Parts: sequence; structure tokens; C-alpha cells
Amino acid sequence: MMTTFHWVHIIVGAWLAFVNFMPFLAPNTLLINNVVIGLVVLIYNVYMLFAKNNTDVKTRE
Repeated sequence: MMTTFHWVHIIVGAWLAFVNFMPFLAPNTLLINNVVIGLVVLIYNVYMLFAKNNTDVKTRE
């Protein structure tokens, strides 16, 4: 089952992949866009992994 966690990665990954080939942003803005989106993904992943402990694979005890 796909969670919001997965959908966020699909949408952001598609944006990062395709924005580089489309004439949406100027080159300087494109660099800032990629850095900002990358940091947002990093913070989101760290939050989901450590704060919420929300991962698909759970350890068996």
C-alpha cells in the first residue's frame, strides 16, 4: 500500500527529474530550486525516520 511518504517522493522526484529539461526556470533559479527541494526531502526523510519512526520494514522481536 502506498502511503503519503511514497507519494511525496514520487512527486518530488518527478519534479527534480523533469524541471532540469523543461524551460520553467532560469539556470540560477534552477540551482536554488534543486538545493531547496533537496534540503526539504532530507528534512522530511529525517523526520519520518527518526521522529515518527514510520518505516515500511519493522524489525521482528
